[in-house]
Amino acid sequence: MMISMALVLAMGCGKGETTKPQRQAKAPAKPALPDSKKDQPKPILKKKTPPPKVGPTVEAKKPGTILWEFVTGDEVDSYPAIGADGTVYVGSFDGKVYALDGKTGAIKWKFETGDASSHPAIGIDGTVYVGSGDQKIYALNGKTGIKKWEFLTGGEVASSPSIGADGTVYVGSEDKKVYALDGKTGAKKWESLTGDAVWSSSSIGTDGTVYIGSDDKKVYALDGKTGAKKWEFLTGGEIYSDPSIGAGGTVYVGSNDAKLYALDGKTGVKKWEFQTGDEVYSSPAIGADGTVFVGSNDKMVYALDGKTGAIKWKFETGDGVNSSPAIGADGTIYVGSWDNKVYALDGRTGAKKWEFLTGDEVHSSPAIGADGTVYIGSNDGKVYAIASSSKGLAKSPWPMFGQNVRHTGRAPAK
Repeated sequence: MMISMALVLAMGCGKGETTKPQRQAKAPAKPALPDSKKDQPKPILKKKTPPPKVGPTVEAKKPGTILWEFVTGDEVDSYPAIGADGTVYVGSFDGKVYALDGKTGAIKWKFETGDASSHPAIGIDGTVYVGSGDQKIYALNGKTGIKKWEFLTGGEVASSPSIGADGTVYVGSEDKKVYALDGKTGAKKWESLTGDAVWSSSSIGTDGTVYIGSDDKKVYALDGKTGAKKWEFLTGGEIYSDPSIGAGGTVYVGSNDAKLYALDGKTGVKKWEFQTGDEVYSSPAIGADGTVFVGSNDKMVYALDGKTGAIKWKFETGDGVNSSPAIGADGTIYVGSWDNKVYALDGRTGAKKWEFLTGDEVHSSPAIGADGTVYIGSNDGKVYAIASSSKGLAKSPWPMFGQNVRHTGRAPAK
């Protein structure tokens, strides 16, 4: 929920025994805004000098400049997903999923679930899949927001759905289970039981293996067709981080034992581990050269050698980092922090390029549009569109949460 909350998205305490990390806000939740305000993007004030009549202003193109913001009724820990037409889909703790025009921030539609939603994922036909704290997984028409189907689990669903090559939807639940559902009908194909709540989101290997973490401190590899367990790996803490898959099939995942692990995707054997100074909720991003980028609640963003785990650089923010980094086509790393900021870092050196200040902690993870727009949520209840120098995602094995802007969570075919 990844505070995969990547990670993760916080759904609150379901039965009292497990708390999703992103719900551990340092300040009380913001009250819902009146309908008259929350459904419209807030206009960006212009200077008294009128801009050119044709085209955007020079200031609007400058990296780190806000393009628009959209106000929801509560915190936005959800990670935005981008559809084929540029529509931005994102959830909020106000219990709604929003579809926004990527260029203007204008609302296209909203769908009300029974509780806060997880990070949306988009199918090949444009269907939007999303989990909710009301214990359900929803399939929505991407153009209209009309519900296609819903599936009831036995607990809150903070896990973000991943989508197999055949359209199967995989998702975890607080009820300790991982589900495989038919993407068209919502019919259950199989379920697999873990030892505790599943907040982590799943990732799918090129052979169809499903990788996912659990509060039982284990990473699981499941057969995508049957749900049968292939292997499990025990860490020293609960796992909210979402597994990422490298070009050679190595699985990278963080744990609340303050470590990042590199595991052999076929056997589950540990290749290396890297010790940070605090819990790792962030989901790793992987660069074209295999560098692994990940945040930690020790305030740091790390760049690690994907083969050895050796540190290349680290960048200190003003507070914890559970946002999952995204890598731009020009190598820039984008990531949020609890210090209320979004950072753009040089992927080779870790030097700061720019920072953008929001009104509250940033648990959300960025998505990068084809035109370079960076979309991200904040606990101030807003979704932001920020200009950047990156024209889309890096061409790498795993450049962001969910592997791509649709959040399918599937490793690309070789």
